[in-house]
Amino acid sequence: MATSSRFLDGLDGLARATSHPAYVAVAPDWFWAADDPRAPFGSDDGHDTLRHLEEYFFDGGSDDEVPGALVELLDDWALVPEELWEAAPEDVVAWLDADEPHVRFLHGEIDAYVAAAVAHFKVAGGVHPQLRAWAERACALLATVVDPWEQRAYGAGPGRYDERVAAVRTVLAAAPAVG
Repeated sequence: MATSSRFLDGLDGLARATSHPAYVAVAPDWFWAADDPRAPFGSDDGHDTLRHLEEYFFDGGSDDEVPGALVELLDDWALVPEELWEAAPEDVVAWLDADEPHVRFLHGEIDAYVAAAVAHFKVAGGVHPQLRAWAERACALLATVVDPWEQRAYGAGPGRYDERVAAVRTVLAAAPAVG
């Protein structure tokens, strides 16, 4: 797909007018709030991921190679060991227990994986299958490991991420595969 058929925010910021119509049709209103932590671009990490992918597409990046753009960003951040994403839940919990900043680091990468898939839909009208798989993996980890860990570690209420995870899954289910 050529850059001219992309929907890039530019100076307009996050807006329906600068988003693919298929994405606009399914994204809930709170997806547009840059300060809502539930929104894919409502965290610094999600926002940075959106801007990174917009720059990638502005510079002529292709749908086929978009997962590489995310890998490049996450490699620069180097927040979470790669093997943690394939680890058993008890190993993730042990990593979270090992150092207080780890939960922040994991949230950062969860936000990036989700934002990348949603950003691809927003910009290009579809989602690369690898980005979709990574976003689903991130949502599953958030719901099944991070949420219970935060309940234990911080006394957080259960199901804090249910609405966010459900909305992301609904939006991504509506996105055709591209790339």
